[in-house]
Amino acid sequence: MTHNNSHNYSQIITINEYWRWLKESFIMNLAVGNWYNGQPINDSKGFLNDKTNRLIGWATMRQLRIKPDTCRIKSSIRGLIKHCYDDYGASIEEKGSFSPGWTTNTTQNYSTLINRAFIYQTSKQLDTYIYIGDHGTYRSGGYVYEFRGSLSEMSDDLIELHQLEWIDKQTRAVIIQMNLYNPSIRIFTSAVMIIEILSSSGIFFSARFDPLSVDAFTSIFQIACAFIYLTFILYFMFIEVRSFIRLKKLYFCQVWSYVEVGIIACSWTNVGIHIWRVNEAKRITRLFRETNGDVYLNFQLLAYINDIFSFLLGFCCFFGTLKLLRLCRYNRRLALLSNTLGRSARELISFSFMFSIIFMAFVALFYLQFLSFIWECSSLLSTAQMLFEMLLLKFDTTEITQAAPFLGPIYFTLFILFVVFICINMFVSIINDNFRAVRDYVHTVDHDNEDVFINFFKILQRWCGNHEESVNTVTFNTKTNVIMISEMIDPVKRLSYKLDELIVYTDRRYGEKTVRIAWNETTVSTLNWSMK
Repeated sequence: MTHNNSHNYSQIITINEYWRWLKESFIMNLAVGNWYNGQPINDSKGFLNDKTNRLIGWATMRQLRIKPDTCRIKSSIRGLIKHCYDDYGASIEEKGSFSPGWTTNTTQNYSTLINRAFIYQTSKQLDTYIYIGDHGTYRSGGYVYEFRGSLSEMSDDLIELHQLEWIDKQTRAVIIQMNLYNPSIRIFTSAVMIIEILSSSGIFFSARFDPLSVDAFTSIFQIACAFIYLTFILYFMFIEVRSFIRLKKLYFCQVWSYVEVGIIACSWTNVGIHIWRVNEAKRITRLFRETNGDVYLNFQLLAYINDIFSFLLGFCCFFGTLKLLRLCRYNRRLALLSNTLGRSARELISFSFMFSIIFMAFVALFYLQFLSFIWECSSLLSTAQMLFEMLLLKFDTTEITQAAPFLGPIYFTLFILFVVFICINMFVSIINDNFRAVRDYVHTVDHDNEDVFINFFKILQRWCGNHEESVNTVTFNTKTNVIMISEMIDPVKRLSYKLDELIVYTDRRYGEKTVRIAWNETTVSTLNWSMK
């Protein structure tokens, strides 16, 4: 069976296919080509073959290696196996400099780029940073080849590197980095493509593309939102400082206090990161303009800082939205969720402990049983993820039955029985019982006088110019025979209602009338009756 993966980076499974992809696909798209009719493209120096993105400087290919004989070989087979190579680790990373072919000396002459590809360079020399892959964390140094020169020169260099076995048994990661600029949308992009080579001979690829904006704000609306947000943060700082002075040590006994402090700290940290990011973007833009894009610039640090900015912003948005639950506590109906969770906290903690034991037992069972058969059970974390999907009734039992035709269905049935039918129903019962108790308690207590939403609505009415007490006003519309009462009155005042009914009856009998009655708590103060 043959594989033709020279143009598909995601389907590379061997080192030879990786070299073929570099020579036949990567460098062919690294420089701009001709138009469809064969005519050259003018004013396109430095652009990729998509004719949209401008390459800043040049692309680099960095290799990280390990030292030879980094793992132990059993004495019984030491005569059969001479060398052993472990997975990547910072303590066993190779940092020596070699001649082309990973030898100590050579008699042949090679280009400067080829010779430099076998010399170890530090992070300070390369302006690179630590990269976290799917199967390891790789340090910032390494052996680097720079994609510089014409297309034919890069193709010849790749052929020589392949012949010199630049990627061999000691290679554990090859990282390609590019920095791009799209003038149409004014966006910088940090592109990283990596293949990780494990000691088990597996090759795994991954890629990361980080768009980076050079503009601090793109509209006046964003500036206004940022100003309003910072104003609220200053106000919350004042409130929290005053609460801390008043409560002292009791301030840290409240969970929401940590949320408030976290939001304030993350907000001001984001302000500092945003200022640094804007200055860094200005510096990159200035260097790009002064050098016409012919100097190498690494956006890796800017991409990492942008990730931190996004994480902190997500934290602020999440807990800032959850703070609405605190506002809902002033309304007896909207506070049902928080009151139910608070009432059932102890029962939920006990249930969580019991559920964790049962769930971890099934995780261990599925992991040990299907480790060699199902990819989702290759690790404890992925096994737990698979079981959570089964918990949501999202599963495919085909792989389980194929891996263990007899025991697989039994394990699956036990998991559905104990976890889905029993544990989930227990969880729902705990929530349901406490919700019913909280709801019954709320219905027996009248909190309308303390309802902040009703008070806010009354204040809003007064701001709009309605100074009349709507509680003491009853309006009748005789055309539709509808009586609108803003609030139910005490039964002691039934006399007023009887008078109203008399007026309505008289109005129906003698013609259309408009009636307005206003009263205080016990007596009728005014009675106006106008007839057409």
